[in-house]
Amino acid sequence: MKNIKLLFLLALLVVIVGSCTFIELALQGESGGDPQTETASAPDMTDVTAAEVSTDFADMVNRTRGMRASRIRNMSSSDIQSLGAPILSATYYSVELSDETLESLAETSASLDRNPRNISESNHRTVSRRITQAASRDGGDPGRDFTTEEIRSILLNINENNLSETCSELFNMSGDRVWLSPGENFNVANLSCPSGTTFFILPGTHTGQMVESSKEGNNWIGVGRAVLDGENSQQRAFSGGMTGNAISWINIENYTDHGIYSTRSVYTVIHNVQFRNIATDKHGQEFGAVMFHNSENIEVRDSYIENAASGIRFRDSSGPLQVTGNRALNSGRNFFQCDKCNGAGIRINRNVMEHTEQTGQAPLEDWINIFMSNGTENSWIQVNQNRAKGHSESNSGSFIMLADATGSYQEAIGNIGVNPGQVGIGIASGTNIKVEGNRMYSVSWAESNVAFYSAEYSLPCGNHQFTPGTNVAHWRNASGALNRAWSDGRCGVTNADIRAHVREDRSMGPEIWNN
Repeated sequence: MKNIKLLFLLALLVVIVGSCTFIELALQGESGGDPQTETASAPDMTDVTAAEVSTDFADMVNRTRGMRASRIRNMSSSDIQSLGAPILSATYYSVELSDETLESLAETSASLDRNPRNISESNHRTVSRRITQAASRDGGDPGRDFTTEEIRSILLNINENNLSETCSELFNMSGDRVWLSPGENFNVANLSCPSGTTFFILPGTHTGQMVESSKEGNNWIGVGRAVLDGENSQQRAFSGGMTGNAISWINIENYTDHGIYSTRSVYTVIHNVQFRNIATDKHGQEFGAVMFHNSENIEVRDSYIENAASGIRFRDSSGPLQVTGNRALNSGRNFFQCDKCNGAGIRINRNVMEHTEQTGQAPLEDWINIFMSNGTENSWIQVNQNRAKGHSESNSGSFIMLADATGSYQEAIGNIGVNPGQVGIGIASGTNIKVEGNRMYSVSWAESNVAFYSAEYSLPCGNHQFTPGTNVAHWRNASGALNRAWSDGRCGVTNADIRAHVREDRSMGPEIWNN
C-alpha cells in the first residue's frame, strides 16, 4: 500500500511540474527557446521603399505610445516580434559601428557641429576625409540583430518617449550626433532621435530618403559626397515645418515635386546644397528646388540649382529672408520669387544664373521676381550684384521685375544682365523703388524689348528712382533698334527723365558677364 501511495504522489508531481512548464511556455508564446537570446528573424525587404518603412515605423510608434507599459512587458515573444517588426525593417541596412569608431567620429566631427550654419569649404573637406577614413576602417555587414527582449526594451523606450535610448539602439549615436550610412532610414532617424540632433550623412547614395517635419534644432550635414536620390519616385527630400534647422553639404537629386518644401518654418538655413533634376516635368509656379510658405528668418546661400521647374520661392513669408551667393543653371520658371514677402532684412544678392535649355512645363519668365512684397523704410528689399545670362522665348520675361502687382521699398543695384529676357530691369508699379548702377546688354531677338522701364501696371505707384548716370545699357529691341529705357510717366519719372538718366554705351558687350 505504501508503494502504491508513493507511486501516486510521484505521478501527481510529474503532472503538476509538467503543467507548470506548459503554462510558462504558453505565457511566453513559445514551445521552447529563451527570449533573452533568441534573435528575431530578418524581414524580406524585396521591393520595400524607404517611405514604406518610415510609414510602418510611424504606425508602430503611434500604436506603442497608445499602450500601457505593463501590456508591453507581458506580451508574448511572438506578439513582441509582430509589433516590433518595423524595427527590423528600419535597421535592415544599418551598419553598427564600434564604440571605438563612434568615439573617433565624435572627436573628428566636433568642428562641423560647433557651428553648423557656417561650415567653410576647407574645413568641410578636411573633416569629411577624416570621418570617411574612420567610418571605413570599422567595416561590418549591414543589418542589426535584436533578441526578442531587446525589441521589447526598444518598444518600452518608445512607449515612455525615451528618445535618446531609442535613437542609440537603432542608429550610430554618440552624444547628440548620429551618423547615417547608405540604406539607413532618415525619417525613422528623425522620429526616433531627440530634438537638437546633428545627423552626419556619410558618403554614398541614399536612395528614396525623405524627412517629414524635421525636429527643432536638428542639423543635417553631408560628409564627402552625400547624395539623396529620390529616383524620380519620391516627392520631396525635406518637407513640413522646420525650426532652427541647418541643412548643408548635401546633393539632392531626382525628386518629383521639391527638394525642400516647408511651411511655418523659423530660423532655418540651407547652405552648400546642390539640387539637380527637381520636378523636371512640373510647372514652376508650384514646384521646384526650394519653397517656403508662411515662414520667417530663412536663409538659402552658397548653393547650386540645375535643371529644376523653379529655383527658390518664398510665399507669404516675413524677413529676414536671404538668398545669397547661389548659382543656377536652367532653374525653370524663375530662379527666385518673393510672393507677398514683407519686413526687414530681405536680401537677394550675389547670385549667378544661366539659361541654356528649358526645364519644367513653364518657360523662364523673370529670373528674379518681387511680387506684392514690401521692405521697410529703414531696410529696403535688396536685389543687388546678381548676374543673369540667357532667356527663353517668353514675350513677357525679364531679368529683374520689381514691385510686380505693387510693393514698396525695393532696390536693384549693381546687377549685370546678358541677353537676360525681353526686359532687363522693370518696375511694374509700387512706391519707393530704386534702380542704380546696373549694366544691361542684349542682342536683337524675336521678343527683345527694353533695358530699363517704369510703368503703372498696378496701384499705388510713385517715387520710381533711376539714379542719374549709373545705369548703363547696350540693348537692341526686336527690330534691331537701340532701346535703353522707357517710362509711361505715371510713377514719378517721365520718359525723357529715364532716357536721360540711363546711359547708352555701344562699346559694352557680353564681356560684362566676366566683370
